[in-house]
Amino acid sequence: MSKPNLSAEVLISALEQAIDATVIIDDKNHVIFFNSAAENLWGLDKKDVLGQNVNVLVPMAHRGSHDAFVDRSRSSNQNRIVGTSREVEFTRSDGEYICGELSLSKVVTDDGRIFFMGVMKNVTNESQQRKILILQNDVLQALASDMLIQDVADLLCRRVESFVPGTVAVLMLIAPDGQLRVLSSPTLPKRYRASLESLYISSSELEKLRLDSNYATRLVWDSYRSLGISLGLQQCFCTPVCTRSGQVKGIFALYAREDQGRNTWPQRIVDSCIPFCALAFEQNATQEHISHLANFDSLTGLLNRSSVHKVIESMINKQDGNRQFAIFMLDIDRFRDINDALGHVYADQFLIEIAARIRAISLDGYVISRSGGDEFVVVVPNCPNKEATAFAERLLATISKPMQIGQNTLTISCSIGISSYPDNGPDSESLLSTADVALRQAKENGRGTFRFANLEKNQVAQDRLVLGSALRDSLAKGMLQLHYQPQVRTHTLELSGVEALSRWHHPTLGNIYPSRFIAVAEETGQIEAIGRWSLLEACRQIVKWDRDGIHVPTVAVN
Repeated sequence: MSKPNLSAEVLISALEQAIDATVIIDDKNHVIFFNSAAENLWGLDKKDVLGQNVNVLVPMAHRGSHDAFVDRSRSSNQNRIVGTSREVEFTRSDGEYICGELSLSKVVTDDGRIFFMGVMKNVTNESQQRKILILQNDVLQALASDMLIQDVADLLCRRVESFVPGTVAVLMLIAPDGQLRVLSSPTLPKRYRASLESLYISSSELEKLRLDSNYATRLVWDSYRSLGISLGLQQCFCTPVCTRSGQVKGIFALYAREDQGRNTWPQRIVDSCIPFCALAFEQNATQEHISHLANFDSLTGLLNRSSVHKVIESMINKQDGNRQFAIFMLDIDRFRDINDALGHVYADQFLIEIAARIRAISLDGYVISRSGGDEFVVVVPNCPNKEATAFAERLLATISKPMQIGQNTLTISCSIGISSYPDNGPDSESLLSTADVALRQAKENGRGTFRFANLEKNQVAQDRLVLGSALRDSLAKGMLQLHYQPQVRTHTLELSGVEALSRWHHPTLGNIYPSRFIAVAEETGQIEAIGRWSLLEACRQIVKWDRDGIHVPTVAVN
C-alpha cells in the first residue's frame, strides 16, 4: 500500500489546530511557523514572531548562547536533543511564569537543509504542584529529625529561591515582645534585614494581621519600599504565619528582584509554605517549652537545681581572669508549719512571693534558682566577704517583711549559708555542698541568720557523710564483727559470761573505733539496724557454742 500524499496545506492546517504550542524554525534559526497554541503559551502575536530569530522565545539568560547550541546540533549530526523531552521554564510576555514540556523533531529537506520543530506542552500547574510537594517533603523530613528552627528556615528559604529564580526568601518570627526576628534570609541585603529587625509589632497590628493577610505587605514592604528598591528589590509577596490556634507567629516573605507583573507563582508558593512555617513554629514552641521545663522551676520560673549547677560550672570555666563569686543558699525557717497551716495552694503563693522578693533585690548578672522545696540559691559574681555580708543582710531583711497570703499576714525568717569560689571548692558540687553545711549551721545557731562556710566544720561534715555511707554499705554486706570479752568471777576464776562488742574493719578506711562509728550511726539513723544485727549475731554464736559443747552462762550485747 502506497503512503498517502499529504500536502503542505493539510499538514500546516493540522499543526495550526494542535492543542500544544508548535514552533518550526528554518536552517537560519528563523521562526517560520507559530500556531495559535504557541501564541497563547508565550503571550506573543504571531506577526511579531514569524521571521524572527527563535531567540525571542528563549529565556533571557540563555539567548546569547542559544544559536551556537542549535548550530552545533545541526553540524554534529548527533540527535541528543531530538526525540527527547525536557522541562523548560520561562516568563510569558505578561510576566506569568510558565513551565513547558518541550519535545524536538528534526526535518531534513531534499536539498540538505535542516529544520527543527518544537512542541511545547504547558505543564505549569503540574510542575508547580510537584515543587510544592518536594518542598513539603523536605521540610517535614527536617522537622521529623528535630532540626533546629533556624536550619529548617534556611532549608525552606533556599529551596523556595531555587524554585523562583531572582527572588529572596525570608522567614520572620514575631517574638513575645513584638519584635520581628529574621530566622533565615540567605540572600537578603544586610541593611534591609536590620530594618526589618528594628520593627516592633503591637497587639493591634497583630490583630490586623490575623484578620487581613494583606496587612503583612504594609509592615514588611510598604514601609521600606524605597530602601528595598535601592538595594535591588522590586516587589514583595508575603503572608502572615498563623498557628492552628489562630495566633499570628510570624511572616513569610518573598522579595523579587524584577517586577513579576501578572506572575502568580511567587504568591502561590508563599501561600503553600505557610502551613510548613506554622508547623515549624509550633514544633519550636514545643521544644522551647520542654527545654524550659527541663531547666526552670515550673512554679517560680527560676532556674532549677540542675541548671544552676551548669551555670556555676560555666562561671568557673570562664577564662576572663576574674572568676570570684559567692553562693547564697537560703532556706525558709519552719516552712513545714506554713505548708501545714495554709495548705499547698497558699504555700505555693508564698513561695512565688519569696522568689519575687529575691528577684527584686538582685542585680543583672545575679543567678537565682529554686533548687527544691523552700530552698533558693543566689549566685553573685565579684562578691568578696564584705559585699556578701551586706547582701545576706539585705536578703534577711527583705524576706522578714510582713507578707499577705490569702487572709493571713505572715512574718517569717530565713537562714542563709554562704560559700565562695575559689575558697570553698573547685566545682559546683562542692560549693553548693559547703553552702548547705553553712546553712545547717545557721539553723542550729538560732535561725534567721547567715553563716559563711567553715572549712574545718565542712571537713567534719564531709567525713561524717563518707563514714555514714560506708557504714550503711558494710552493714548490708555483713562486714561488721562481734568481739566477745570474757567476764570471770575473781575468787573462783570461773566464766560468768561474755560481753559482745561491735567492731568494724573497712577495707579502705581501716579499723574504725566504736566511739566514732556508733556516733555516726546515731546521727544517720542506723543505730537500730546495728542493734538488731548485734542481737541476731550474738544468738547465732550462742547456738554454735551450745552445739560445740561450750557453756557460756550469759551474753551481754553492748
